[in-house]
Amino acid sequence: MGAVGRRLILSVCVAVLAGLALGASAASASGPRLTVPQSDLAAALKCPIDPTNASTTPLMFVTGTGATGDQGYLIGQDAFKAYGHPVCYVNFPDFTTADIQVSVQYLVYGLRAEFALAHRKVAVIGISQGGLLPRIALTYWPSLRNKVADVIAIAGTQHGSTARSKDPKPCSRRNPCPPAVWQQAAGSDLLHTLNARGDESPGPTSWTTVRSSTDEVVQPQTGPHPTSALQGATNILIQRICPGRKVSHIGTGLDSVTIAAVVDAVNNPGPAKVSRLPGDVCSHLYGPGYDEQAAGSSDDGAAKLIEDRLRHQVPKVGAEPRVRAWFRHRPR
Repeated sequence: MGAVGRRLILSVCVAVLAGLALGASAASASGPRLTVPQSDLAAALKCPIDPTNASTTPLMFVTGTGATGDQGYLIGQDAFKAYGHPVCYVNFPDFTTADIQVSVQYLVYGLRAEFALAHRKVAVIGISQGGLLPRIALTYWPSLRNKVADVIAIAGTQHGSTARSKDPKPCSRRNPCPPAVWQQAAGSDLLHTLNARGDESPGPTSWTTVRSSTDEVVQPQTGPHPTSALQGATNILIQRICPGRKVSHIGTGLDSVTIAAVVDAVNNPGPAKVSRLPGDVCSHLYGPGYDEQAAGSSDDGAAKLIEDRLRHQVPKVGAEPRVRAWFRHRPR
């Protein structure tokens, strides 16, 4: 049997096993009912490094706005392969630009499925919107908290971004934006509702955030209220570890400090600790597994692709999607 045939069988097995596990547990799982058809949820879940009966902590990679899970994983696959843990990811609708209240349902399904396959807790690694989605999932679906050991949120849009894109016009009825862009802007109804809840890092899951002061997309990252930082988490600013380092938004996910924090959080109980990071973490720009020239090219190329996609390829709306009743509700 060829490699293509083996991958096809693995994908079918993942979908079947996940469906069986979810069918047995759906009735008892806390949180809102998933309204996305299960066939769509199952088709969106990909596991390039099989988590079945995992002997090490399986990872769920959550991509950011403007990218597919396939594309996000492609950028990071060298680091994932070097680390050697099982990995799954999700392809969110409309290149992760759809209503976040829809996209989070894909992640909820994916986390339940990976946990069922692995028979052990999952560690979630998310960048940008991918750092926000796990927080929403664990806030509104409390049963996931016993399935997720760690969340490492990289350049997350936790409190909204004040940064402007290269389009000088803010989102408005006359200047429509993708739904998720509206929802991640500072002051959005969705983030106001989420952040009014109080608990920004629901346990027993351990929370780590990593951010860059030179992030050109998600700001502010310094001062008394960094947008990517979470109360109750270990909050790491790359420039406090490596002074003077310039790290872009996408580059934050490739940075040596970020990768070291991921490894430390996953390999140890609790969140990452700066005191445990390698002493030579600042001696190289990118994490293990990355070629510096290739990583830099991936960063630049991905940023241009996403910018073009957000302008020309994805659905746009003239107002922020309404905050749904379940999002306003406080789960028990």
